[in-house]
Amino acid sequence: MNDPRRTARLAGALWLVVIAAGVLSVVTRSGQPRVAFAANQFGGVVYLGVTVLLYRLFKPVDGTISLFAAFCGLAGVASGSANSAGAQGFYIAMVFFGAQIISIGYLITRSTLIPKILGVLLLLGGASYVINSFANFLAPAIGARLAPFIIPVAILGEGALTIWFLVKGVNVSRVPAID
Repeated sequence: MNDPRRTARLAGALWLVVIAAGVLSVVTRSGQPRVAFAANQFGGVVYLGVTVLLYRLFKPVDGTISLFAAFCGLAGVASGSANSAGAQGFYIAMVFFGAQIISIGYLITRSTLIPKILGVLLLLGGASYVINSFANFLAPAIGARLAPFIIPVAILGEGALTIWFLVKGVNVSRVPAID
């Protein structure tokens, strides 16, 4: 798979699966906690694939930042798999995912692969995850009030990139083949 467009489309398809698994996990959490747990774990494994594909796509832009993003994605999945630790476990995972999303957003703004506006949306979305997490660590009442305003920004950024990857892929005339 040396074609960046195919890599981007596969990343988009996998990210869509992750989103669906997340929705299933949230919807079944109270009534069917085992299904919610299984969906969360499945989504985590699939997200590892997204993380590897994002690393491959953005390594030519900046290998160090792309690697940092990949490690943040791995740490987010690892800490998210312990999500049975409750809300704190979720917020810990979101700090790592936020750092990954910020890094990918930065790489997008520095590349010609994808429109820069998607990078800006990811930067804002990743910052939203981090802000929401730390607000919940430090002042849970404030964090709970921020979430309805902050989380949609993150979802917008990730959703827009997922759709872009599925529909457009990347601008292959601006990127060398992936090793």
